[in-house]
Amino acid sequence: MLTAQHTTKLRFRATITGVCVTVVAFFALTSPIFSQMEVVNTPTDPAAGLVSTPTDSQAQPLLLSTQPTPAPIEELTVSSLTAIPPRLGDDGSLVVSPGDVISETIQVRNNSEKSITIRTSAQDFIVEDGETPIPVTDDAISNKWSLKQWLVIVPPNQVIKPNELGQVNVIINVPQDALPGGHYAMITHQPAAATADNASGVNQKVGTLLYVIVDGPINERASVQNLSFKNFSEYGPVPYSFSVLNQSDVHINPNVKIEIKNMLGKVVDTIVPESKNIFPENDRQFAGTWNKVWGFGIYTAEVIVNYGTTGQVASSLTSFWIIPVKLIMAIVVVILVLIASFVSIRRHLLHTNSDEQKRITMLEEQLKEAQKNNQQ
Repeated sequence: MLTAQHTTKLRFRATITGVCVTVVAFFALTSPIFSQMEVVNTPTDPAAGLVSTPTDSQAQPLLLSTQPTPAPIEELTVSSLTAIPPRLGDDGSLVVSPGDVISETIQVRNNSEKSITIRTSAQDFIVEDGETPIPVTDDAISNKWSLKQWLVIVPPNQVIKPNELGQVNVIINVPQDALPGGHYAMITHQPAAATADNASGVNQKVGTLLYVIVDGPINERASVQNLSFKNFSEYGPVPYSFSVLNQSDVHINPNVKIEIKNMLGKVVDTIVPESKNIFPENDRQFAGTWNKVWGFGIYTAEVIVNYGTTGQVASSLTSFWIIPVKLIMAIVVVILVLIASFVSIRRHLLHTNSDEQKRITMLEEQLKEAQKNNQQ
């Protein structure tokens, strides 16, 4: 039969065991959270977007395709030809007035080991997939953006020796009734022997995108659409996406930033996605992640887009939550167990003191009884 002292000792040991088990359970519960918190620097701008403006270190020759599903714009080099530069005037430098006649020079390199006869021509284009320029026929594009009819290519044909450059002059005759705004074309180069049904010829077509702006009253307007952050997360990173719609008469190269504010209205982070050109009446997709791991409460994200020659601004606002539910539950459980353990240990100590007091009282009574017997 267990004595009261043995019972309290067993109760104390059980309490300590419970605390240890709770601590182990806490780490077992929260370890998946920590294991998934490796922050990856996700590109803020994946391969969704329109024709970009590369830096000097990133400039690449432009490969054009007449197929419905062209190669991605990053794959811009071919074995035999390279167009230099891949884009001309995308920085807004080619500004003309109605009636102007100007000339620009571009180049094409023969990368092969034999001489090639190159045919150069001008074509209008559209951007169907938001990124890759697609050559089109005269009737497939609005005259509002067309540039092909204004261009004269000199020379249209030439022989380029191995590993040498060929010069091409592009003469731009701006009509008197030219509409103000952006006008676009591609100057393409391909071997003269290639035919429309020759797959090798199609794959070797390269070119330069030409951006011309006719001066005058130009409408510049853009908007942020479909802004979305993940509504609820336990921890980061938090994915986001949105698009910028260009409703202008000219291409724009907006400066985009995302301000993240906490529930107190304080800016806690700013994301700056890479900026690229957006053609008129086209949109460009932006996507990425906010690489914050820990957070608590409701956050506000505001996309701010600066664009145009007079500094116009477009913006959009949304909110989202970050609450580490599992971690909070684990902490609450640990706190409750610690409180229960404290109460149990305190009761154990009080019970132990009570038992000791009873023993002392019993011994004192026995001592008094023995003294009485001795006196008798």
